[in-house]
Amino acid sequence: MPGATASGSDASGAARSRQHNQGNQERKYTPEQKAAVIRIRRCKATAFYDILDLEAVRTSCSDSDIKKAYRKQSLLTHPDKNGHEHADEAFKMVSRAFGVLGDKEKREKYDRFGTDPDSRFESARAQAGNPFGGFGGARAGGGGPGAGFGGGGMWEEEVSPEEMFQRFFGGGFGGPFGGFDTGPQFVFNLGGNRGFRVHQMGGAGPRRRPRETDGQQRPQTGWDTLISLLPILFLFVFPLLSSIFSGGDPQPAVPSMVFDAAQPPLTHHRTTPKLGVDYYVDPAEVAGWTDYKFRQLDKEAEVGFVRALRRRCDTEMRTKRDLIDKAQGWFFPDPDKMKIADQFEMTSCKRMDALGVSR
Repeated sequence: MPGATASGSDASGAARSRQHNQGNQERKYTPEQKAAVIRIRRCKATAFYDILDLEAVRTSCSDSDIKKAYRKQSLLTHPDKNGHEHADEAFKMVSRAFGVLGDKEKREKYDRFGTDPDSRFESARAQAGNPFGGFGGARAGGGGPGAGFGGGGMWEEEVSPEEMFQRFFGGGFGGPFGGFDTGPQFVFNLGGNRGFRVHQMGGAGPRRRPRETDGQQRPQTGWDTLISLLPILFLFVFPLLSSIFSGGDPQPAVPSMVFDAAQPPLTHHRTTPKLGVDYYVDPAEVAGWTDYKFRQLDKEAEVGFVRALRRRCDTEMRTKRDLIDKAQGWFFPDPDKMKIADQFEMTSCKRMDALGVSR
């Protein structure tokens, strides 16, 4: 009987172990969350508009549209809400895209050169090879990431996707977003030769200053005060001086535009030179432009239109291939799924064929 009891105990322990090991396999996600992760991971790492699902309106989307898109995609892909195995990777891609498009200066560089603005090599190479550098900027107007975020300087690479997510939704995550850890942020150590001072910007609560080894606190000197102010000088004063001496960008920016149909205030009609695609701009943004500038704008509009159309066509082809692969099944094809794959419309690809543009 003792042997039987021990055997029963081992069996129940093994069952509990199996249940524990299978816990990570029961993470849940909705079909919408799964579709979002799959769509984002199919995008190129630097296709920031495509990642935020703004490729179709990249030339006309406002800062508010970008923030709305980030809110939607980040909530769909956040690993604490989405149990898909690749949700973390998709969430990081969404955060990186918003880090660029949510910053006015970085967005202008990205729209101009089509490369990651934080990659010095790629940006320099794109700038050197761009024949229309004077007309390749982003549309004018609009602030950076928006009020409450402190401008472009807050979105540097050292800000993690989780910190960006917390700041965007208010930091404290009260209400429906409770449960996220809001631990200390931007903690750095400075000070003299006796101990150190901990400066904390953000986070749940301040940390205590370590006691001195002799049990007494060292009186703060003018040198300590200067050392403690160095981060402020680096973060604010130096960039300000750099912007003053470097001057502004003398090149005019490309105005906002939409294709095919006017959308007030984009009502000034233009046509691309080769494909004859109709597009519209704001009359106020092109007031006083010369014929030469308009011809350059027509060329830029056509290049941007073909680029966006080709990206959408690539996405449609990948989606259709994925539908066909899923319809094949392990042993026999699924007729219903195959019918859905056959009926999937590839409108962008058809338009490219109608215009005579190669895929």
